Amino acid sequence: MTEAVEDLDRRSQRTRKAVFDAFTRLIFARRYSAMRTSDLIEEAGVGRSTFYEHFRNKDDVMVWAIDPIFAPLAEAGAGRASLPRLRFVVDHLWERRALARVMFEPPLAAKLQRKLAGMIEARLGGQTPGGIPPAMTAAATAAGQLAMLQVWLSGEVPCEQAALARRLAGG
Repeated sequence: MTEAVEDLDRRSQRTRKAVFDAFTRLIFARRYSAMRTSDLIEEAGVGRSTFYEHFRNKDDVMVWAIDPIFAPLAEAGAGRASLPRLRFVVDHLWERRALARVMFEPPLAAKLQRKLAGMIEARLGGQTPGGIPPAMTAAATAAGQLAMLQVWLSGEVPCEQAALARRLAGG
């Protein structure tokens, strides 16, 4: 890799880290719905054009930032669950349930469901039973996982955290 490309990559990583850190600070300081993209740009200390090179809006940042939370769900959705990782995700979401509920508000809910479905489909590798297209299997699995999390985080249906993690793992 050339030095210029490496510098660009490091700059891109710094920008994304600054935006992620700003997003994290703002999400703990105010409601997601009250956060504006301009607030995020200002908090991150990046230029508008720099921000828009990486993201379209705050929803794009949320979809990108959710990767570490969704990765264990996607693995489970593809039949490769790690119970300890799922338990961590469940515990993490419960500890931040007021913030996690934002995931289920429109229009973000649909974007996040598509994101999780895409992550599951990528892990399925074109293999699904019964001739069902991988995209359909992934969409159904993502919808089911997120529905369980939504009713649990909202308090609509109580469930022990360990039991929920086991169910998300396919057990």
